[in-house]
Amino acid sequence: MSVERRPARIGSPANLLGIARIAATPVVIALLLIGTAGLGIVAAVVFLLAGLTDFLDGWVARARGEVSPLGVFMDLTADKVLVGGVLVAMVEVGLLPTWIVATIVVRELVIAGIRQAAAAEDVVIPARALGKAKTMTTLLGMGVLLLAHDALTGGPLAATGMGEGIAVAGFWLMVLTTVLTVVSGWDYLRGALPLLRGRPG
Repeated sequence: MSVERRPARIGSPANLLGIARIAATPVVIALLLIGTAGLGIVAAVVFLLAGLTDFLDGWVARARGEVSPLGVFMDLTADKVLVGGVLVAMVEVGLLPTWIVATIVVRELVIAGIRQAAAAEDVVIPARALGKAKTMTTLLGMGVLLLAHDALTGGPLAATGMGEGIAVAGFWLMVLTTVLTVVSGWDYLRGALPLLRGRPG
């Protein structure tokens, strides 16, 4: 059964989920930078709930017939704001090395440029499986690191004595994320080469 297409609205349920993701970003960053015992697990919960909206907004938009350029822009922007902002804060508190964050951020800037070039030619480049896997691994790794931060700063998880182990698990998840970031970025770039060379068809 087809869903009636509705006009784009900034206040649509799907777009509100994107706005909530953006609004959650400074909250997670503040909780992370304050570093008070117990705030790490709060940051992890807020971050993971915000990450969940990334998987919900597209589904809601399709179900309600509200897929639009505005919705795509809101979804992509909210993702980059949440992940980029929290990654920078993680470098500040020593949860991640700069090279991992720089690799992820540079890849996102390159892909954003490709999308802009595609939009100028009215071409839509669909998300690829590697990119989706990268997104899931990124959110998982960052969530684990936020839990590690709680354990290492005297929060509720400190009682488990597993802070260092959780931090190591989060670090290697982010190493995997970095590998997927490079591979998926190259896959995306390779697929866009005909467009970038002026042969969109």
